[in-house]
Amino acid sequence: MKKNMGRFGLVILALTVLLVQGCAELDELRTANRRQAITVRDQMSELDKLKAELDAARKVNMVYEDRAQSDEEIKERLRAELERLAGSIGGGAVVRDTAEGPMVQLPETILFDSGLAKLKTEGEVALEKIAKHLTSHPSAIVRIDGHTDNDPIVKSKYLWESNHHLSAGRALSVFHYLVNKAHIEEGRIHIAGFGPNRPIASNKNKAGKMQNRRVEFLILSPESS
Repeated sequence: MKKNMGRFGLVILALTVLLVQGCAELDELRTANRRQAITVRDQMSELDKLKAELDAARKVNMVYEDRAQSDEEIKERLRAELERLAGSIGGGAVVRDTAEGPMVQLPETILFDSGLAKLKTEGEVALEKIAKHLTSHPSAIVRIDGHTDNDPIVKSKYLWESNHHLSAGRALSVFHYLVNKAHIEEGRIHIAGFGPNRPIASNKNKAGKMQNRRVEFLILSPESS
């Protein structure tokens, strides 16, 4: 009887040990499950965050694409207007594309005699048309750029120390006409004289030099700038 009781006790003890181990393993499993659940929740939260950031980035990209398309449309509209302006002036006036935007380019022959900065009658007529364009676009500003070839000044050397002085003098003459005769606000006009430093053609031949002797008008508005 005692022997059976001893065996029974051992069985009870073994079952107790197994039960304790089972409970410990169950607790460990529950802990692991909780940790896994937390990890999954954190990963889902991070995934939602990444999705939100991706959606935001897509929206920003769409805004930039729309803005780029709008800017391109504005530039095309501006160029078309300047093409019409150059066409109305004639005499070799053209629109030239630059990194800063399209420019209305007037050859020297329209505005000035060789080596001089006094406007010709034909030049005043051309500037009236530019002034009319500026008046119809009251928010636009214009930069007047004077350019020359690289030939040293000879005939009018008594007037100009260099081609830079001549190019600046011509830009200034245009400025004075637009302000004093065409009544364009002074604050809307800027001038620059580049002399021979920005050629658009070779200065090694007569045809190229004729192209380089020019005055250009960079006309910008808040929309296009």
